[in-house]
Amino acid sequence: MVLKAKRNIQLANVRTSIVLETAIWDAVGEILLRENLDLNGFCQMIDKRRRGFNLTSAIRVVVVIYYRTLAQERQQISGATPSLNRLSAPDPELPPIPLLPIVLKSFRKGL
Repeated sequence: MVLKAKRNIQLANVRTSIVLETAIWDAVGEILLRENLDLNGFCQMIDKRRRGFNLTSAIRVVVVIYYRTLAQERQQISGATPSLNRLSAPDPELPPIPLLPIVLKSFRKGL
């Protein structure tokens, strides 16, 4: 059974709730820490670019693009091969890379 959780956000002065799998919320939390964002700001950035996706689907897609981009960047920096079995936060010894602008640009283009 997949566990889901609800979070409240505010988009354009409207309060709403989003229900996502806990694994997705964990990944979003890691992205927020890496990118120094809050949940409302993150959701607003995605909401502005989500053409044809509902917001929960758009968040899932952005999370996947983010971690794929992170894996590619890690591979270029360290020469390591990314694991396809598990999404994970970057190694702490690698320098942080602000990926969200790159990810949102890819998302906007429609992959």
